This record gives sequence, C-alpha cells and structure tokens, in this order.
Amino acid sequence: MAIIAPQSFFDRSQIENFGDLERLKLILRHIPDEPLMQLLEKQRGYGVDKYPIRAVWNSILAGIVFQHLSIESLRRELSRNLSLAQTCGFNIFHGDAAIPSSGCYSVMLPTLSKL
Repeated sequence: MAIIAPQSFFDRSQIENFGDLERLKLILRHIPDEPLMQLLEKQRGYGVDKYPIRAVWNSILAGIVFQHLSIESLRRELSRNLSLAQTCGFNIFHGDAAIPSSGCYSVMLPTLSKL
C-alpha cells in the first residue's frame, strides 16, 4: 500500500511568526465574506448607519484573532490601537466616536447568530 504524504499549500511556520495584526490582515484578505456583507447591508436597509457593517464585522474577527474575551475588552483595544481600528475599517479621525458602542455589538452578534 502506498502512503501519500499530505501536501501543504503554505508554510505554517511563516504564519505562526506573524503578529496578530498581520494575521488579521491575512484573514481579512482571504475570508469569503462578501455574500454575508451584502446580506447584512440589505437587512440593515435604512436603519441606523452610524458604523459600517464591514468594519464592525472586521472588528469581530479581530476580537477572535486578538483573543478578546469580551466586547468591552475589544472596544478598549480598538480605542487604544489605532492601527487595529484602521485595519478594521473605522475612521480613526473621528476619535473614540469611531468605535462602535456596546449596543452596536449587541445588535450585530444576535443577527449573525440567526444567519
């Protein structure tokens, strides 16, 4: 019986050496989330549009990559780490007003769980 060794399309050790921000950028470039974003934007319709859906979604992914245990922890990180906030798609020139409120996440997370 022949044994076929699994092939790898990338060198995992390179990714392990990335920092969290580089990992997030890699995920944001390659995750096939366009259909989800279109659906969420359609569902929002003419609702409150204070924070871009794509930026909020990207920040949720950032919370996973950066291993935040709570939304409040993620929000603090976004407030102090302007590179992260900008990578997610928030307009950092609006200061703390650019960072979504807890209420924004309270609406977004249940919406995502229903899809």
